[in-house]
Amino acid sequence: MSTTTQETTLRTLKASDLKELANVCADPCVSILLPTHRTGREVQQAAIRLKNLLAQASDQLKSAGHDCSILDPVVSLSTTTDFWQHQADGLAIYLTTDQLWAFQLPHSVKERSCVGDSFFLSPLAPQHSRDGHCFALTLTWDEAKLYRCDGESMELVETDLLPAKFHDLVLPRDPEENLQNTSHRSVADTPGTSTAMFHGHGEGEDKIQADRQQYLTRVDDLVSSAVYNSNLPLVVVATKEVGGHFAATTDLTIDAKIDGSPARWSDDKLNEQVGQAISDPSAQEQANFAERFGTAAAQSLASSDISEVVFAAKHGRIESVMVSESEAVDDLVNLVVVQTLRHGGSVLRGCHDSMPDGGAVAAIYRF
Repeated sequence: MSTTTQETTLRTLKASDLKELANVCADPCVSILLPTHRTGREVQQAAIRLKNLLAQASDQLKSAGHDCSILDPVVSLSTTTDFWQHQADGLAIYLTTDQLWAFQLPHSVKERSCVGDSFFLSPLAPQHSRDGHCFALTLTWDEAKLYRCDGESMELVETDLLPAKFHDLVLPRDPEENLQNTSHRSVADTPGTSTAMFHGHGEGEDKIQADRQQYLTRVDDLVSSAVYNSNLPLVVVATKEVGGHFAATTDLTIDAKIDGSPARWSDDKLNEQVGQAISDPSAQEQANFAERFGTAAAQSLASSDISEVVFAAKHGRIESVMVSESEAVDDLVNLVVVQTLRHGGSVLRGCHDSMPDGGAVAAIYRF
């Protein structure tokens, strides 16, 4: 097979990846999912889990008459220490005879290995927001930091480039220029904060604005990759000047804004401010789907009956579907997810309390 171990590069899941995976029809399709850890002694436990899941997948492949060499690209990962040192909260690996996909997940998933003619995608559906859980971006002209919040604490998100400094993201366009990175106070910032600018020969206002735009564009790319598939609200903490420019740059949904320089608050106070800012939007989001479902159900355009939803999914009738993260995800629920994505519908996961009718699925139909 053409896939090699060296090609096992972790990626952050994008919407296009989920649709691509849903459209894969192959025999066999191997899906392996497991929880991982960012730090601590538990990090290496994931390697043991993967080894056990690979053994299960091997047994399933043999039973179906398939060649187990399809698993070769990921077998060595169970003993590759560096691979496990760069994990998030979950890991999803998908294999066909000639392709491999490996994704870091921002949420934990249950251990699972399965072999079939399509991938097991339900746990990858975007997660419905829950009170207190969100991302917070603290942004100045000098630095961008992203935090993951759970209602009680804030954890700094660390990637190859996050936290990000202005001078690390904005590269000189002319290598001949002698640029010096200096700091000047921004009129819009509070006392004690600074604005990083590049100064060189012939610098003018246009260059300053271009550098700032490049900085915000890079920050947007980094944050978009870090928050994708979490479906958690995003809070931006910045002065009106900086926050306004970022809002004009990004395609991300900014669920709440906290005006002011991040330096104004201690970590504890900032966590409190973020919690207050996001509580209402999170609750409103949960109510929106239920309201839409109720309206559609009154017109016979919605259902939470699994057999009806499966039939509708196969015929491309589903506009959007919510699957419960609290229920045991079986093959029928996964079939709904795959078929909905194949036909251009949207899929999200929700906690049991937010599910209309308290079922495992809730679908809104196109027709």
